[in-house]
Amino acid sequence: MFDILNIILPTFIVIVVGYVFGKITRMNMSAVVDVVFYLGLPALAFVSMQSKKIVLLDAAKVWTSAVIIVLGCGLVAWIVFKLLRQRHSGLFLPISLMNSVNIPFPIIFFVYGEQGLFAAILFYIPTSLMVYTLGIYVISATHWKESLKEVLKIPAMYAAIGGLLLNLLDVSVPELVLGPLSFISTMVIPLVLLVLGSNLSRVKLTSLPTTFLASFLRVGVGLVLGFLVVNLFDLTGVLRSVVILNSAMPAAAMTSMLATKYDNEAELVSSVVLVTTLGSLIVIPFLLRMLT
Repeated sequence: MFDILNIILPTFIVIVVGYVFGKITRMNMSAVVDVVFYLGLPALAFVSMQSKKIVLLDAAKVWTSAVIIVLGCGLVAWIVFKLLRQRHSGLFLPISLMNSVNIPFPIIFFVYGEQGLFAAILFYIPTSLMVYTLGIYVISATHWKESLKEVLKIPAMYAAIGGLLLNLLDVSVPELVLGPLSFISTMVIPLVLLVLGSNLSRVKLTSLPTTFLASFLRVGVGLVLGFLVVNLFDLTGVLRSVVILNSAMPAAAMTSMLATKYDNEAELVSSVVLVTTLGSLIVIPFLLRMLT
């Protein structure tokens, strides 16, 4: 347990630092987000795709697992809210879409190294696509063409797909290119944690019963689906562990931003992000002890 805490605590200490920083300064982190979004994440995605020879069948299993978990959580939430006769279009986002970057990247890297980070990047690709397609469609009811435009603005997608294709085609990338990209990618993990902490410093809890129900659906149902898909696709080793860990991750911080942007249950969505993030302090050590 002490070893697990040594892995978990550095991640959450950095989140707390970002939280305190956000409380004290109220600084607009948009410039930091842009640096990470347009430089750091693309570099990390590309470099990670070069760290290990990709087996296309394994990649397809991880991608399909991610899609099933996201859609499955959304379906269960729809059934639950239907039975309760509640309408919560905004809450489908934090229930369905897990944080697949800020928290899992550093923890998976600390536990499983480059092989684990590679698997986490694979999981991140379809979840990010769904944030900017299905997610925006659900929360804003915009036309599919508008959602497609948002997807095409994600530089990490191009970097990940480019790195994936070069890996599959067995094309070697010169160290003169990989070296600087690797150096740039090192900034991602600490910065995304600081940004997450800063964002959480502005969250307020609202409607506790609904918040806790939605939080349980995100983590509890996600975890059940995670175990189901790894057995369904016979995933083993690091891939199995990464899919299970990601399935129980807290709600994606991006869902709070989208809910605010489209004025759809923003306070409830932010509350779910906060509660699930705090809950992950218990859930993640438990899962790591079970999986390692």
